[in-house]
Amino acid sequence: MQHMWNRFIRFLFADVKNEKETKDLAVLIRINCIIFSIYFFVTGIIMAYIHRYTLGLVMSIAVGLTVGAFIFTYENRTAAGLILLNAVVLTFPTILSLFNTYEAGYQYIIFMNILLIYFNKAKHPMSKRIYSASLMLLIMLLIQFCSVFPYYIKPKTYSMIFIQSFNILIMGFCMLATAYCYSVKFNQSEDKLRRINENLERMANLDALTGLSNRRHMNEYLSDVVYEYNRSGKIFTMAIGDIDFFKKVNDTYGHDAGDYVLTTMADIFKKFMKNKGQVARWGGEEFLFAFEEMKIEKASAELEALRKEIEQTPIQFKDYDFKVTMTFGMEEYNPRMGIEATINRADNKLYEGKTGGRNRVVV
Repeated sequence: MQHMWNRFIRFLFADVKNEKETKDLAVLIRINCIIFSIYFFVTGIIMAYIHRYTLGLVMSIAVGLTVGAFIFTYENRTAAGLILLNAVVLTFPTILSLFNTYEAGYQYIIFMNILLIYFNKAKHPMSKRIYSASLMLLIMLLIQFCSVFPYYIKPKTYSMIFIQSFNILIMGFCMLATAYCYSVKFNQSEDKLRRINENLERMANLDALTGLSNRRHMNEYLSDVVYEYNRSGKIFTMAIGDIDFFKKVNDTYGHDAGDYVLTTMADIFKKFMKNKGQVARWGGEEFLFAFEEMKIEKASAELEALRKEIEQTPIQFKDYDFKVTMTFGMEEYNPRMGIEATINRADNKLYEGKTGGRNRVVV
């Protein structure tokens, strides 16, 4: 039974083949066609029960047309299916209201056409508004006409209660199905928009090659860290590092090897800086580190461990095996200098390390 149900669901939600048509509209038409087929079939039985045999025969025609609209959605004719379903939902409730009784509420089924037409993106908004207004006018005229010219035989009280309840039930099911399709479509659009925004934010904040924060994102992060320092006095230390003889790596092994070195270093930095702060590609082969809630003594010990790890990490790129080293300059944040001056002082110490032999941490 579960297998048959799953097959039915896959069949019901099958995608359309025509690229100009949408699956959402096709599925909505199919669901409503199933509901209205049941509705007209049961209504035909009711008409036969209350001896309105002609109306019962008319309902069988409505069932056939509704099934036709259902089939159209699988034949690359979703638009034709929508038009046919609209015509059926407009015509046959009108006939029931005229020749049975408007008091049963058949005419209100016509309101479903408004929901169906608004789900169709191909229609112009103005034509949808005109169509909706026309349907509302039709229903008002229908009620007035039926109340003045009662050409029907009113069903007995118990039959009327059943018919009214059945009409309400069908109307509720149709609205529920349409609301479900609307919500699914809306949620999918929201999820897609959220993923796009997340991708755009990631592209704006991350360096494309290394996946580390870029300079823009790092500056935003440092603004937050400085704000937190001013608010609660949480100290932090800045460090700037540069890969030694990086130009030689590019010249000797090629720029692809240089990119590989940068991404390898970035992977090491991400693991190293976890729960310690933030690291960003500052430019070229330079990287900026921010150690949160660390004085320079502790941060320098951490950075020395990183320097040794880099020194001992083998780089294997294609047929080349080599190692690289890095030089670092550090400076504890001083509110009197500000963040830019702190970074500049760290950069000056980096320069001292470069001129003093490289592969070292200068505090």
